[in-house]
Amino acid sequence: MPAFRSIRNRRKKKKLNAAFELQLTSLIDVLVIILVFLLKSYQTSLNSLTTVQGLQMPISASPDEPRDSLQVIITPEGITFEGLRVVDFSQDGNSAGATEGTYKFSDGALDEGGKRIVALFNTLVAAREKSELLKAKSPVRDEKGNPLPFDGVLAVTADKRIQYDTLRKIMYTAGAAGFKVFRFIALKKET
Repeated sequence: MPAFRSIRNRRKKKKLNAAFELQLTSLIDVLVIILVFLLKSYQTSLNSLTTVQGLQMPISASPDEPRDSLQVIITPEGITFEGLRVVDFSQDGNSAGATEGTYKFSDGALDEGGKRIVALFNTLVAAREKSELLKAKSPVRDEKGNPLPFDGVLAVTADKRIQYDTLRKIMYTAGAAGFKVFRFIALKKET
């Protein structure tokens, strides 16, 4: 009797396997959905530029993508360098809930006749020295065998309500710290 059962079980298994068919339609649908998801989430840029909530960015029609560089973010509340708040703007009673940015520096925040922002200058000098040290230790060299020079590129993300005087002080400070090339970050205009 056990031999009879095993033969019957084998026949049932063969019938099940013979009747089983692969449903390609549903598999193709799944693969198309995965492909669309991957294409939508694919980025060609390696930049990791960040913004801050409440920041009103200017709009640009330029097709250029920003290169990877150190980033300064200017909001009505303060100045942030590489994710670290460096300077807080002082707020008076009239500007606490204002829609326009005040951008007033606290006492002692400026030197050189009110042109240079001390805390931002110190932070930028430290970042430049760190970058120069990393380039000196890097195996990548120029034609003469010297380390690559410091490029001095700074990406500036500023609120569109910023006053020119405040922006000029930030650029002067960055220039004094060795950053000579400024890239202003703006939102790309949708066409």
